[in-house]
Amino acid sequence: MISKRPTRRHHASLRAVLGLAAAGLALTGCGSSIGIHPGSAAVIGGDSVSMDKIDSTSTLYCKAYVTSQQQSSAQQQSGPVPMGLFRSFVAGSLAKRLLGEQLADQYDVQPASGYQSQVSQITSALTSAPADQRDAVIDVAAADAYLQNVQVAIGQKLTGNEGQSNADIKAALQRGQVATQDWLNDHDAFIDPVFSISVDGGKFSRQQDQTSYALSTFAAQGSKQQPDQAYTAALPAAQRCG
Repeated sequence: MISKRPTRRHHASLRAVLGLAAAGLALTGCGSSIGIHPGSAAVIGGDSVSMDKIDSTSTLYCKAYVTSQQQSSAQQQSGPVPMGLFRSFVAGSLAKRLLGEQLADQYDVQPASGYQSQVSQITSALTSAPADQRDAVIDVAAADAYLQNVQVAIGQKLTGNEGQSNADIKAALQRGQVATQDWLNDHDAFIDPVFSISVDGGKFSRQQDQTSYALSTFAAQGSKQQPDQAYTAALPAAQRCG
């Protein structure tokens, strides 16, 4: 998503922003390799995201999600979500943002304007939220927009075409994605297998891989992108959000 118009209603915007974790992952733009990185949830090039950062951000993101549920009518509530889904979503998102930051440094660019449009939408939806929760949601929910708009800026710089038509932006994004893959070919990109993020062809999604998988029937329910309500309800309170 390069840009997005703000929605009209605060609560609807808030649910749209925070519903991403409940829907599972559909993330793009990062390769990975299997390695051992103690204490690191993700390593992209020479930088890393710690497990502590994933935990603290997931907690803040969960608090914002709970607030959105409290503000919703009974018909619109999504219900509790396993914290494992939040942690996977946060890990993938922060890894993607880290990749975008390194690409921006490499090519000396700032993300295209679509990123700020996304940040403005989230900020508008979270006007009453504490600053730390708002920052956490921006870090996570706008990570995809951040990386893609960095890629657009890279593509514009490499091609010299800064046109703002849909066709121009799409072409710039595609060129930036090629540059991203070239960068990944020369740098490490690792996400801890505990998050069940599997990489295929430069894209990654939440699913089982060969290094981390559930053994019991109950645990297997948690590996689904959308675990059923019975599974979520059976989890200890510390392992679910909402």
